[in-house]
Amino acid sequence: MEKREKVAFHSTKVALLWNIILALTKVLLGIFAQSIALIGDGIDTSVDVVKNLIALRGIKIAAIPPDKEHPYGHGRAETISSSIIGVSVIFAGILVAMEAINRFGETNTIDTLMFIGAGISIIGKIFLSSYMYIVGKRILSNLLIANAKDYFGDIISSLAVLVGAFLIHITGKVYFDSIASLAVASIIIYIGAGILKPELNEIMEKQDNPEIIKKVKETVSGFQFVYNPHKIRVRKLGTYYIVDMHLEFPKDMSVKEAHKIATSIEDKIKKEINSVEEVIVHIEPRSSR
Repeated sequence: MEKREKVAFHSTKVALLWNIILALTKVLLGIFAQSIALIGDGIDTSVDVVKNLIALRGIKIAAIPPDKEHPYGHGRAETISSSIIGVSVIFAGILVAMEAINRFGETNTIDTLMFIGAGISIIGKIFLSSYMYIVGKRILSNLLIANAKDYFGDIISSLAVLVGAFLIHITGKVYFDSIASLAVASIIIYIGAGILKPELNEIMEKQDNPEIIKKVKETVSGFQFVYNPHKIRVRKLGTYYIVDMHLEFPKDMSVKEAHKIATSIEDKIKKEINSVEEVIVHIEPRSSR
């Protein structure tokens, strides 16, 4: 496994361990406290455990080199994993909302345990969110960044539980637990949709990185006897990009010479843009002006 995949794998295992601890803590405290909001927050973290297992598998598959059946590599495995994460987060939010509505105001919530559970969750998720985001940005992993965003949503969810506990404490009205649960559910669904959207864009091969196209054109402009870069298409496969473009060369230039220049352009683009894994240049004769 390459260094990048090893870093991603290790950070995901760290997140898995933390999430198991946090999920057990919140669910158990939520049961003792009879708090739907805290149990819902614990269920969300339990879903994180499942997502971490999915992420570990996605990272392993993405690290497999290109083969005959997958000539562009297996980078989309991370995209698929991130999509599953987004869908699972939305589903968890819907479950929490349904439970809050079904049991609205019917619990005898112990606010002290809510405070403890939410406090532990906030501290743990601040660490996890910051850790995963920093690592994800460093190794250009959408999968780790997606997890970091989800963990940030968990922090907001736990804050909603904390606010609910405070309102119960000062008013004695236990229905604030159900209101906090609905707030938690809304946040979970919103975060899930935010994770899912960029992955769907990638699957549909939306051109979402104009900076790469700009850098490609700048690189091409540094070469002599190369004209009119056009039909520049950028395909994202997990953590890397594939660039496909057409270039024009003088009509009297030999194919061998044009190919030599095109190869130099490909090498320079890959060297200057770390996230570009492959460049395909289509050679055309220069159009008459």
